[in-house]
Amino acid sequence: MNTLALFSPLFFTFAAFIMTAIESSLFPNLGVPAIFTPDLNLVLIIFLTPCPPGGRSLLAAVGIALVTSLFSSSPGILQPLCHLFIFLLGCRLNQTIFMNHIFPQAVFAGIGKLLITLFLGITMTSPQLFSGTILIAFGGAATTTLFAIPILFFLNSLQKKHWPTNPNSISA
Repeated sequence: MNTLALFSPLFFTFAAFIMTAIESSLFPNLGVPAIFTPDLNLVLIIFLTPCPPGGRSLLAAVGIALVTSLFSSSPGILQPLCHLFIFLLGCRLNQTIFMNHIFPQAVFAGIGKLLITLFLGITMTSPQLFSGTILIAFGGAATTTLFAIPILFFLNSLQKKHWPTNPNSISA
């Protein structure tokens, strides 16, 4: 039994609620500037990228993306679509690059946060304020990469604990 069989997409969505609560309540109360707030839900989506983009993993990614948009400052459906694009891009990259290890996944999470912040910054702000968006993008990408390492380590250790007899079948 693997993680996706043990934790259905509903549990990943519940984990996204917990990660969103940490992002929106804990980090500001600890005095972490908004520039350095990581995107913890993106780390959950990056964890799902080694899975084939069908069935449970896609449903879990949609649930995480929708939960992310509940507490975000960007209106509409742009942010969930960006998260799903990162998920599908990660699934595609997993076919060419071996992303089953923690460090490539953490770096990809940072790059994904950078791309999402720059895209939302281009669409939401005026050109005069875009230089501030670049600073926010790099700060968020760095902290997302740093926070991704322990989260991915925990999720991968949970995955190995429930590893199936066929290691190539990550989704049940």
